[in-house]
Amino acid sequence: MKPGARKKFFYWIYMLSVIVFLLVVFNAILSYQIHRQLGRMLTKTVRWPVGTYIFDPGIGFDFACNVSGPISDSSFYVKTHRLGYRIAEQENPDTYQPGGVLSLGCSLTFGDEINAGQTFTQFIADSLNLPAYNYGVCSFSYIHALLKAQKLKSDGILEKLQPKYVILGCWKGLLSRSRTPIPPYRSKKLPLTVAYLDKHGETLVVRPHTNARSIFELAELYRKEGPGFSFEKYAKIFMAVPRFLYIYLKNHSLYKNMSKYYLEPKVTAYEVYDYYFTGIEKLFPDPQTRIIVLYMPVSTQDKPDEALLKVLAEKPRLVLVDGAQAVQDYGVDKKYYQGRHPQPQAHLAYARAALSVIRSLQDSTQVQSMNASSGK
Repeated sequence: MKPGARKKFFYWIYMLSVIVFLLVVFNAILSYQIHRQLGRMLTKTVRWPVGTYIFDPGIGFDFACNVSGPISDSSFYVKTHRLGYRIAEQENPDTYQPGGVLSLGCSLTFGDEINAGQTFTQFIADSLNLPAYNYGVCSFSYIHALLKAQKLKSDGILEKLQPKYVILGCWKGLLSRSRTPIPPYRSKKLPLTVAYLDKHGETLVVRPHTNARSIFELAELYRKEGPGFSFEKYAKIFMAVPRFLYIYLKNHSLYKNMSKYYLEPKVTAYEVYDYYFTGIEKLFPDPQTRIIVLYMPVSTQDKPDEALLKVLAEKPRLVLVDGAQAVQDYGVDKKYYQGRHPQPQAHLAYARAALSVIRSLQDSTQVQSMNASSGK
């Protein structure tokens, strides 16, 4: 090697070493900052049992299977079956019976603030003497619910459960959630994005979530082991810094443009409902599987919007249960649902209204069956 070329070679080796050193120092500083943030998370009360929320490559986040434990203030109990649906504290998480009542939705369907046996899913199932499969997941949107149902289909769970009734929990907040990448629990400490419905030209598309597996894993590690420093923790954070930085910058960019997702959405309310319900119908093609849309109010002024009513009018398989009317019909005080998760009194009213519809459908089916057998 010529002297000039050799000198140039060592110069680039030196520059590369400096760059690598600076990147390592930068990574180390960020790792320490992330360690402090994760540690501070534990100083605040965490409601859910350790391991309740998990990263899912298809959905983004989900409730884990085989979770069991009280909420932080012990006001209600969280337990999930091995197939992922919510069950009561005393129920067996390994056995199941097919042909029950399956529900999809967010925290209002899940029954945040109440026990599993106090949810409309369980009330309906108990009244029909059927098993209940509550797949409500807190912070979900219509798009998440559809992705969740598709995952249940691809995993063979729908084939195992073969639900007789499917209840779709709806409320006004899920509409905006379904067309924005900003999750309802957005946080600078845990910057995440979620899948949402968007348009590519005139075509509706589901924009995927950001891969946040490392963030979920580290958050759970700190919740299990506490905020103390350890080499294992630091090493995992050090390797995850690029992912943390990418998600943080992406989330920051989305924050700056957040208003347009709410004030000027590309996707109309009609398109969200049509996309969701069409997807659900495809997942449950058997006409004997009854699909019920349960609208739940969060104020005394809430009622099903025009777009929802229009889509349902075009889909005869889907039957609306108006929870806003139900709380009036059954005299439920607004303190049990206004501005909060519905309490047992509201869930019971929703269940009674849904059961009235279900029994009407059963009577109609029996009449049709009798007419068919008599040759009419």
